[in-house]
Amino acid sequence: MEEKKFIQRLRDKDRTAFQQLVREYKDPILNVCYGYLKDVDDAEDLTQEVFAEVYKTISNFKEEASLFTWMYRIAVSRSLDELKKRRSLKRAAYFEKRVRSEAADLEMSQTASDLPDPEEELYQKQQQLFIQDSLNQLAETQRTAFVLSQQDGLSYKEIADIMEKSLSSIESLVHRSKQNLRKIMEDNYENYF
Repeated sequence: MEEKKFIQRLRDKDRTAFQQLVREYKDPILNVCYGYLKDVDDAEDLTQEVFAEVYKTISNFKEEASLFTWMYRIAVSRSLDELKKRRSLKRAAYFEKRVRSEAADLEMSQTASDLPDPEEELYQKQQQLFIQDSLNQLAETQRTAFVLSQQDGLSYKEIADIMEKSLSSIESLVHRSKQNLRKIMEDNYENYF
């Protein structure tokens, strides 16, 4: 279906169109939210909030980018807002949530494949923690650009649209994020392994 007609149906609050939108984009939006929050339940809640915001604000969509890019931008923005809220939590609450997140990751990996031996499992968890902690040390804009580029596989143009920055700015952010991440990982490797 042509996107302009589909968008108009969404603006007209066509329920079938909105259900189609959710079916088509739920998984990619959920993946974006989970990529930031690392908690399945929180990511599912935030995904629902993203679709609620799309439903409420579709009339404000200017069509300067694709519908998916606009939704992706909302998901990234909401995820970053949630991370800022989390930073304001007491340290104990942060660690409690992290433990739940680790348990959810472990549960997902157990259902997705055969269980690795305990030593391999521990090593994989250390690797995940090392990578996530290293990413968290990047400046927020660098981390966002890196995740969108390297983990989500988006083009620099798509990232520029989502982050509302110039293409050259995104190229620079991704380049600096790779350099800084490499240095952070080299400096901290011995603390994890």
